Amino acid sequence: MLPHHKEHSSLFKFVFFFIIIALLAGIAFIWLRPGEEAPPPVTEHAFEEGNIIWTIDAYPAKALHRNSFIIDLTDLNGSPVKGASFQVKLEMLDMVCGDYEFNMDESAPGKYEGDGVPLMAGTWKATLSLEMSDHTYTIVRLLRAVH
Repeated sequence: MLPHHKEHSSLFKFVFFFIIIALLAGIAFIWLRPGEEAPPPVTEHAFEEGNIIWTIDAYPAKALHRNSFIIDLTDLNGSPVKGASFQVKLEMLDMVCGDYEFNMDESAPGKYEGDGVPLMAGTWKATLSLEMSDHTYTIVRLLRAVH
């Protein structure tokens, strides 16, 4: 009986290690998908009343750290827009890890800044709500966060 038991034990170990290696290879394949391009640090957005240049300083963003988000807001003639109100919501794609919301304050005419904190590494969706001239505009961009 003992030799038969030893054969099952060896087979079990082989199958167990094979499954572990397959799982690790699958995880590495998902994380290192070829051709998946990281979102850019600066994006430009045109809307009905003007243009936005949205910059994330020191890109890619650092997870669990304050990251500086900068908005340059101009009207259709290219002049800085003063007195706008911005809120940003960060949501991680394909994960349930919690959202992060923050406001942006005007630091110079047409320049707005705020600190966002992605809660973990990965790709995030940032939704900007802009209140201006009795209208609310929604602008969305993606960003990458790393450890």
